[in-house]
Amino acid sequence: DIDFSKVKIDNIDISLAQNDCIDLSAGNYKLKKLNLNNCGDKGLSVGEKSLLELDLIVVENSTIGIASKDSSITKITDAYLNNQQICLSAYNKKQEFFGGLLEVKNIKCKNFNKKIEQDINSKIIIQNEL
Repeated sequence: DIDFSKVKIDNIDISLAQNDCIDLSAGNYKLKKLNLNNCGDKGLSVGEKSLLELDLIVVENSTIGIASKDSSITKITDAYLNNQQICLSAYNKKQEFFGGLLEVKNIKCKNFNKKIEQDINSKIIIQNEL
């Protein structure tokens, strides 16, 4: 549990999580590489005023690939997503917060039902689709 933390991590590999593979709250995170496979809900969930800077994420087989919510800012350089119901999601869940911001410089999402889901309080920015 690394909520409410200031953390730098080079590499995380997670397979077969029954819920979110990675769930971050109320912290400042700098991550280099995430390799997430068979996540029960979200590959990556960022919430509650978190700031995340991430170089590379690979998510296979999850409900939602990447979610940024509740006043969080999520900045990703490269994202590769495969077999998702929803690739990217940004929303407001808790009333004490605002929406989420999700910025992705380069993304490749394949085999999905919906590429982007965002509410009126949130924003998703994609610079390049690979």
